[in-house]
Amino acid sequence: MKNINEFFKQKTENLSFIELKPNSFIDVNGYKVGSDIPLPMTVDELVTEVKEQRAQEELKITSFIEGMIYTMGVDPEFKYFNDYKKIIYSFDEKIEDYILYKGLKFIEEGAIDEAMIYFRALVNINKENVIALYNYALSLEEKAKKLYKVKKINDGNFFLNESTRQFEDIIDLDPTFAPGYYKLGFHYRNSKQFRKSQIMWEKLLDFDDDDERIGEIKKNLQDMEDDVQYEEGYLEVLNGNAEEGLKKLLPLEEKYTDWWNLLFMIGLGYRQLGQYNKAKDQFEKVLAMYPNQVESLNELGLCLAVLNQHDEAISKFTQAIENRPNDFEILCNRGMTYLEKGDMEKATKDIEKAYSINPEDQVTISCKRHLEKIKD
Repeated sequence: MKNINEFFKQKTENLSFIELKPNSFIDVNGYKVGSDIPLPMTVDELVTEVKEQRAQEELKITSFIEGMIYTMGVDPEFKYFNDYKKIIYSFDEKIEDYILYKGLKFIEEGAIDEAMIYFRALVNINKENVIALYNYALSLEEKAKKLYKVKKINDGNFFLNESTRQFEDIIDLDPTFAPGYYKLGFHYRNSKQFRKSQIMWEKLLDFDDDDERIGEIKKNLQDMEDDVQYEEGYLEVLNGNAEEGLKKLLPLEEKYTDWWNLLFMIGLGYRQLGQYNKAKDQFEKVLAMYPNQVESLNELGLCLAVLNQHDEAISKFTQAIENRPNDFEILCNRGMTYLEKGDMEKATKDIEKAYSINPEDQVTISCKRHLEKIKD
């Protein structure tokens, strides 16, 4: 699926449209619906009507109202969307309460798709309805959980990400809506965005009055402190601020001697600072736990190459390439190390292969130009 609209558009297959006889109309509490407006019904509802042998004139208006709600849930760009909106409000000025009730009833029955459609319809007709948006986000989350249970991970991620976006919209719409911050904290934490999770929960504590929820969040924040510190540290390293990053990461090393991601990021920080022996030690610790961890093999190879241990560097690059044969970056690294050794043939083979895999990569292009310059 490319986007959420594509998923819901597929649900239009469950709709059928009834056309009134020319110049006829139906009266919906004083609102005349003419023959130019097609009246939608879900297929299930239509089958029920047919079984009861109702004539066109006798078809229940409630069936059309349900069809309109369904249509506005699956296709907000439908040509007659605004007409349907006027009709359902004429039918019942408290129609929003009914749609919400129906969506919640679908949740109770385990009919998640139908619940999503009704909550989405309510959001589409009233974008200011925070409760509708919240329940729509919850139903998307529930859909994701069901998909995860049957091992449809990619589909589950799709709906979970959409759920996260809806929760984000909620706090934009109402910055004091506590349940939105509560849920977003979990969404961010589960996707390992610990700093964002911390921000959400700390904001929640500023105005939440639910003692039980406050206690739960305070405990979660305490449990997550090291994760936040790690995230802040590795982001500093990735942004080229190795010294600041190591200030965050090194205190964690004493507590988590077998946290390989932590050790890797410390190694990366040391390498950025030109402290290659210290970096080498960190990558070797990772490889003692996971001998074929490709990124660590590559980083260790780079450190060894700088330390003029070319044979050892080539050995690490080769091991990495055996696990990831088409990694053009590692091929370039090995090729340049061969070049340092003076092995032009092997250097040429690696760099040419890297270039054939990704001729757009600037580092690969530079390596190829350097090789050609030496050959000339």
